[in-house]
Amino acid sequence: MNSKMAGANKAIEESGILIKLNAYSPEVVSTIFVSLDTKESDIDIVCTYQEQEAFIEAFESAYSGYEAYSMRPRKDHALGQFHCNQFLIEVYASKTPVELQAAYRHYQVMKRLVKIGGNEFIDRIRQLKESGLKTEPAICQVMGISGDPYAAVLELENWSEKELKVHVANCI
Repeated sequence: MNSKMAGANKAIEESGILIKLNAYSPEVVSTIFVSLDTKESDIDIVCTYQEQEAFIEAFESAYSGYEAYSMRPRKDHALGQFHCNQFLIEVYASKTPVELQAAYRHYQVMKRLVKIGGNEFIDRIRQLKESGLKTEPAICQVMGISGDPYAAVLELENWSEKELKVHVANCI
């Protein structure tokens, strides 16, 4: 585990976010934990709620005293953030079950790709991210996939391990 990952784990633990928001099924989906992070990467967490107001109240009660606290409710989701242990923690919540949310699904694909592609894949993605690309467009560029990168990464979840291995091997 690298020092950034250790620091992120410490921020998660110190904030107690996985415990305090346990009723909302929190899942960490940060690129830090799949080694596709940059210096600017934050800790991303997705949650699900039945009632948006209850989620907002729980989040405000737990984190409104933290540095850089904000809560932005929207019609179909809420986005909250705060700083802890030198990390920005960003929480996206909606009525959609966590495992069906795009960020969670993208994260699962990233874990598979990193496992298959190893350090060479990680290094290529990080280089592209350092030059300004977001993670999904970087993945698509490395893999030679065109079209909407966010939709394309979701399509990769349907690929078998063998299909991913062959494609990644041909691209790196």
